[in-house]
Amino acid sequence: MIKEQFNNFINLTVGSSPTNSFRDAVQNEFGWKGGTCVQLDKLLRDIRDKIVAERLKFSNDYYIQALLDQKAVLEMSFASNSCSDKIETLRQKETAVLITKTSIDQEKKVLGSSKKEENLYIGVGALVLLVGLFIVLKK
Repeated sequence: MIKEQFNNFINLTVGSSPTNSFRDAVQNEFGWKGGTCVQLDKLLRDIRDKIVAERLKFSNDYYIQALLDQKAVLEMSFASNSCSDKIETLRQKETAVLITKTSIDQEKKVLGSSKKEENLYIGVGALVLLVGLFIVLKK
């Protein structure tokens, strides 16, 4: 379905021209075969980077147009699959897991130092008690 949308979009905007070979090249490199929203997001990021790189190199206008058309199709797929919501939910879950792990590590660190401090006070208290007992028994 996405490929059909892409082909229809290309035919409406460009028609038949030398772009066919460019369109095929772009479709092979940046065609979304389905998958997760994260993969689609990465593909969009890659195609945006490619467009910028090709514009800086002053590449063929037909190739850049084919990239822009494919980007439009990918953005439509991104929107129609509610990927922004899914990615935001995923980021929130990852953040929650990271915060939980960090909290656990900090708690272990605090409890570890508290245990050392507790053992030190018990040792000092035992030593004071023994010294006191020795003084009482000596008199």
